[in-house]
Amino acid sequence: MKNSERIPVIDFLRGLSCLGVLLYHLRVDLWIGWWRITSYPQEYSSFAKAMAWLSIPTPFMGYAVVLFFLISGFCIHYPNTYGSIKLCWKSYLIGRFWRIYPAYFAALILTACISYVCLTLWGDKTWDVSKIFRVATLTQNYPPGNGQLLSNPSLWTIPLEIEFYLLYPLTFLFFASNRSSFLWLFAFGISGLSILLSYQGYQWLTFTALFLWPSWLLGAWIAKLYRHQKLNRIKLGYLLTLTGLSLGVALMSRYHNWETWTQYFAWTAFYSFFFVFCLSHTGLLDRIIGNSLTKAISWIGKISFSLYLVHFPLFKLFGYLHREIFGEKPANFLISLFYLLPVIFLAWLFFRWVEDPIHQWSKKKREP
Repeated sequence: MKNSERIPVIDFLRGLSCLGVLLYHLRVDLWIGWWRITSYPQEYSSFAKAMAWLSIPTPFMGYAVVLFFLISGFCIHYPNTYGSIKLCWKSYLIGRFWRIYPAYFAALILTACISYVCLTLWGDKTWDVSKIFRVATLTQNYPPGNGQLLSNPSLWTIPLEIEFYLLYPLTFLFFASNRSSFLWLFAFGISGLSILLSYQGYQWLTFTALFLWPSWLLGAWIAKLYRHQKLNRIKLGYLLTLTGLSLGVALMSRYHNWETWTQYFAWTAFYSFFFVFCLSHTGLLDRIIGNSLTKAISWIGKISFSLYLVHFPLFKLFGYLHREIFGEKPANFLISLFYLLPVIFLAWLFFRWVEDPIHQWSKKKREP
């Protein structure tokens, strides 16, 4: 999305989504776990057991990545929702490449360095040269031998983003010609097909746009509705009811561990309604959240791509350092939360020194 068309609440939503993903992943290397504390309560202080309750929402935050997909679809399509517009698809694809891949590759180099350090010092088993090559070539989601570099599994979404970008000309064509019904049928059709094939052993399809495209299309569709001010026509009471009900279903799906695809659709429904609420009632959202907290989360949203790219290997490194000093993972969840601060700071440095300079350079290079 062009800076002149920047919508402040989008940065807030990016920050919220990124924090959700961070809190979900924090537990892997920097939290001893609810099960450990409840199984051996005599080993931990009353304060540590009380603070463990703060971790209760975190297992439900993994699907916050769906909000990223919605925002991506929104931001790609929103600048192109004017009445009639002609796009240069070559410039579009070049711009998308420079916006995504260089920072992604730099994050992979950082990940590889941290993984090698963890291998050398602590015998970590996530170092894998073949996986590093697959991630570098954006092929880790596909066979043969599909699978993530376990020192930074978050990078699985970047090939998916590339797929969304490659599919966008088709999206634009059908949305611009007001023939979106066929597009929706096609998108949900291939999503359903990927689900059926996953039961036949082709689970890798559910990590591709074949399965996940509908959520990205929803973001693009919401951008069109927002441009034409149709979101404001939805009554607040209806919107809050739908958001609350969809959240209840989504939480239930995760708690009872329904089939993965049903969880995905449940969380997509919730985040879609929540997205619409935030876009159409920004003033109310600011009053609920508070101006200071909104600004803080929005700042995280501005560096969210860098933070998303580098948080997992940094969590792994801090996890090893903490165990080296204290002998085990943090038992007090407040200490786990404290590690968000250095990770956010280091991600900000990555943004300042890597992502933003490349982004600004590529913009100047493409200016006529």
